[in-house]
Amino acid sequence: MRDWFSVSEFATKLAAEIAAHRTSFAALLTNAASGEACALRADRRPTSEGRSFMSNPKPSGEPAGLRVREFVCAFRPLRDVDGRPVAVPTLYVDSPQAAFTALGPLLAHESVEVFAVACLSTRHRVLSWHVLSRGTRSATSVSLPDVFVPACLTPGTTGILVLHNHPSGDPTASPDDVQLTRRLEQAATILDIALLDHLIVGDGRYFSFREAGALGASPSEGLR
Repeated sequence: MRDWFSVSEFATKLAAEIAAHRTSFAALLTNAASGEACALRADRRPTSEGRSFMSNPKPSGEPAGLRVREFVCAFRPLRDVDGRPVAVPTLYVDSPQAAFTALGPLLAHESVEVFAVACLSTRHRVLSWHVLSRGTRSATSVSLPDVFVPACLTPGTTGILVLHNHPSGDPTASPDDVQLTRRLEQAATILDIALLDHLIVGDGRYFSFREAGALGASPSEGLR
């Protein structure tokens, strides 16, 4: 079926509609203009109760006003690349060596630099683990506010332990690592969240800023 009209056919059709329906000329011009914009399709759909068939009325049962979104935080078991749950020897990391033994293997297989955060309780029990960023073989970017988000969202957190790996196998701290640790310590003081340690994981060995005396908090606040 042809769905367009020539100018003469359009004028004839408009005159016929005026004569047949005795509708106001202004209303017909509105209808005709809408029809022309739609190429005067012959299969126009009717309206009901003065409302366009394209309208989407609000259900009467919905409350008036704007909706509020609820923030929901959920935890799940840590899994490896094959989808199997990851098991660690202990969840209590009361020393840099214990932290390296328990959490170091989570970064040992990484071929790029990975920065992660562990949320700890008052007794230094690991409450949650979060990988914050993945970078290249020589660097990874770290957003300072994002480091403390897991601690703010994990109930019972009193301190955090941050870790990152050096794919080269050498855990020696770089000047950028030292600067980042200082900034993290300053932010942790403001937020009243203890920065327990910053571990750099290498090939079977580690570097601890706590053991190196590079963190200013008292030993009772950090890993001993």
